[in-house]
Amino acid sequence: MAMIERMIASTAQGDLLGGLFWRAPTAGQSRGRALVEARALTSDATHWAQAQVGSHVRYGLFQPRASEEGVRLPKGTLAAAACFSRLVGQRAPNAALVLAVPASAQRKEDKYFVVCLEDGVPVIDVLSNEIDARNALGGEDRPIWSDNPVAYPNCEPADFAWLVSGGDRLARLQPMPINPWPIVGTGLAAAASLGAWVLVQHLHRVEAERKAVAAARAADPTPRYLAALAGQQASMATDRSTLVAATREIFGYRTWIPGWSLASAECSARAQACTRDWVRRGGSFEDLRRALPDETLEMLVPQGSSVPALDVARTRRLFTVARHTMLDPHRPLRSLQVTFSDAGPQLQRWRTADVVVDLKRPSLWPRVPEVPASFQHPAAVLAGDVDMHNVPGPFIVEALSSAPDFVSWESVRVDLGEGSDARGLLKFSASGVFYVAAR
Repeated sequence: MAMIERMIASTAQGDLLGGLFWRAPTAGQSRGRALVEARALTSDATHWAQAQVGSHVRYGLFQPRASEEGVRLPKGTLAAAACFSRLVGQRAPNAALVLAVPASAQRKEDKYFVVCLEDGVPVIDVLSNEIDARNALGGEDRPIWSDNPVAYPNCEPADFAWLVSGGDRLARLQPMPINPWPIVGTGLAAAASLGAWVLVQHLHRVEAERKAVAAARAADPTPRYLAALAGQQASMATDRSTLVAATREIFGYRTWIPGWSLASAECSARAQACTRDWVRRGGSFEDLRRALPDETLEMLVPQGSSVPALDVARTRRLFTVARHTMLDPHRPLRSLQVTFSDAGPQLQRWRTADVVVDLKRPSLWPRVPEVPASFQHPAAVLAGDVDMHNVPGPFIVEALSSAPDFVSWESVRVDLGEGSDARGLLKFSASGVFYVAAR
């Protein structure tokens, strides 16, 4: 028998429903006009509820999934997110709710119900697994109500009996208003030319409203940004241990082979290659091929020329690095100010030892067309470039391995100076990306 999976609890006051789509209406509209606008953004919605705190209003729309087609909502069903807004939205306008939803006939496994408020009204209303539930909370510092004090030690106690106490008339799911215009159109057909004129005027208004709603929907960057973040977060950071191991290996590189001396070497995760640049000291390309049979020889073309140079060359081998997300629900990213406050003492000690880390101003990540750089959302991430230059050889491995965990190293490079002991003249540099929460 088909069931509504998002029905999270049944109580004497009514069933609680989660997973609604919450939309804010354009300011200054009547409720009827606002519902028309909201319904245009999800045309399959069958029911609605309202959450309001002060002047902030959002409509929660219930859109049946394919498995829920034809299943009737129980009478008196309450929007769980609207109940939470009614209970705490006034005193904690950015609060979050996390409740465990045990497995049932509708669900084969335990789920977690998460609500996040902005300005006291719901913006996130999801029923998902534990990982996705924690990701939905984002990196913002929110007061949390939950039935799991182990996972959220500072939370306020909450359960479904408490949640349903916030139910009121506006929190109850109501059928979407029926579109009256087909009936009106039938009546107007008998009114001849006057009726036709009225209908044409109405159609013009409906089309103008449809275009305005479509423009408002297209201008909302949130769905595009969250989709891009979900799609790209798995490749945010490199496996640091692999890059550190490659750096240790650089210390074992030969600095001289018959006829050639090593000028620089680099391992890059983005380029997926480790390269060495050589300067000719009377040798030939064949000397390089014989000395480094496992590496590919590349001839370098000087800037402004179209002919390969004879006195320099590059050898290349494959270098692969695993990548992973930095959005760990157990260790969420923090804001730029908090992150730098915590990491500052370590970076200051490095600076005293002439290991200078240069962090550039971060910007929204990932960059998505039509999403402004000033975009704000609880889950938004900022990313900036980070560089280290002229690091003495003895310090580079420690600097790479013990850097703050919000830094992902992408490449390491060494340049060799002149002198009888080239190893004493090694100067390392590294580059990467650091990530912080947008707020």
